[in-house]
Amino acid sequence: MGDGFALRDYLAERSPASAVVVGGGYIGLEMAEAMIHRGVLVTLVEYQPSILTTVDPPLGALVREELSDRGANVVTGVSVKSIERRGNQLLVAGSRGFQAEAELALVATGVRPNADLARAAGMETGQWGAIRVSRGMETNVPYVYAAGDCVETYHRLLQGSAYLPLGSTAHKQGRVAGENAVGGQACSLGRWSRRW
Repeated sequence: MGDGFALRDYLAERSPASAVVVGGGYIGLEMAEAMIHRGVLVTLVEYQPSILTTVDPPLGALVREELSDRGANVVTGVSVKSIERRGNQLLVAGSRGFQAEAELALVATGVRPNADLARAAGMETGQWGAIRVSRGMETNVPYVYAAGDCVETYHRLLQGSAYLPLGSTAHKQGRVAGENAVGGQACSLGRWSRRW
């Protein structure tokens, strides 16, 4: 929240004309859209071969097209290596010879689950490296619950586990884990069960 307020104040005081946004996930896209809305010339740089990799590729392609139509320069398959000050500008440099100058650089490269402590305690992790939990947010270690950006949980539409590090998801998971940790029977959806 503090970073958000600081960015808002910076934009109000400095009115930058250009920005480089590093990261093509949810937050990077939200920041790019907000900058475009303010009239800032945006370059969006993503390490992966496409943006918004948590959705189907055709939807990610549509979002990329929309950003481009609104004037953004969307660059994929580039790893940012450095951000250096050059006078009043920032030089963002990366792989494949990528270079862009801008007055503002935002780094929104996403999150990775940090489950080292959980693994050391014997908790199972899934394909994304996040802690596996039941629909009641219980780990495979009895009476130990986990929620938030460190867990993968059941996704109703996908009918299986997913890793969705979003505030709204973490909030719901936390409520379920908290209730069950004190003896409740809450479930992320449907009937509560300790089964995977």
